[in-house]
Amino acid sequence: MLKSIEFNDWLIAKKHLPLLDARSEGEYDWGHIPNAISFPVLNNEERKLVGTSYKKEGHEAAVLLGYKLVGPKFHDYIKKAWQQIPKGEIVVHCWRGGLRSRIMGDLLSTAGYQVYQLKGGYKVYRNYVLNSFETPFKFKVLTGFTGSGKSENLEKMEKEGLQVLHLERLANHKGSAFGSLGLGEQPGQEMFENNLCETLSGFNPNTEIWTEDESRKIGKLVQPLPLFESIRNGEFTFLTTPFEDRVKNIMHNYGCFEPEKLIEITLKLKKRMGDLENRNAIEFLVQNEIENWAIAMLNHYDKQYRYSLSLRPNLSHFIK
Repeated sequence: MLKSIEFNDWLIAKKHLPLLDARSEGEYDWGHIPNAISFPVLNNEERKLVGTSYKKEGHEAAVLLGYKLVGPKFHDYIKKAWQQIPKGEIVVHCWRGGLRSRIMGDLLSTAGYQVYQLKGGYKVYRNYVLNSFETPFKFKVLTGFTGSGKSENLEKMEKEGLQVLHLERLANHKGSAFGSLGLGEQPGQEMFENNLCETLSGFNPNTEIWTEDESRKIGKLVQPLPLFESIRNGEFTFLTTPFEDRVKNIMHNYGCFEPEKLIEITLKLKKRMGDLENRNAIEFLVQNEIENWAIAMLNHYDKQYRYSLSLRPNLSHFIK
């Protein structure tokens, strides 16, 4: 039997259940509830056909076409569910908790599952995500010059059991022009926000959360403004890592990559660095003088960071 469930009730009592996302694979890839299983009623192409039918011929024609496309696949849906999900309670949703999740829910109910249809669907979840960033968290923020080891310190804190929001890990990017090296594709903006919300929802908001001082933009992704402002209003700790150690950190993190790749990225910084500094940095790479290149890059980023600190009254005392 198919039952409906309010979002807040699911969040409190049923979130542990298997969650099936009945939207198309394209919608799922764009953004989904973390840990949801993609279980599309209509694939990308079929969804387009139904949408076109709705615009040209109206609701009834679109519904009939939808059932015509979906009906022959009922056997496959049940077989897939039996293979992937133990029989018992499950939750299903689509974009607004409408026809797609109802079709899938009714079908799986006949296959031996107790199915709950999430009222409001993914749309309600997205509203929850965006509202979650308004929570007044207590942030403690690590800051410091490039190569200070901020990420490494956060990882140590996490292992010690402290609450850590690791923005670079969630964004799959290290923040600088070289931040994508050695990493795969970044998630989409919507999925980044969903993962941020999922991480924050596991924290005690009355206990401090450690994070790193990041620009609002991390690679191609943008921190939600309320969260960014909350972090910027947190309590800052400045890491005073010696310059020599920062050089070693840069060499360890980036010196392992092909000089050609480092040259390609360094060239993109020409406008900010200036022609002479940029040419010198590239020449170091050509000559395989990685340490001198690391020193040149740190000198550039240190100037940029000192300037950004000067624009932030709460941190300007850190300038040296």
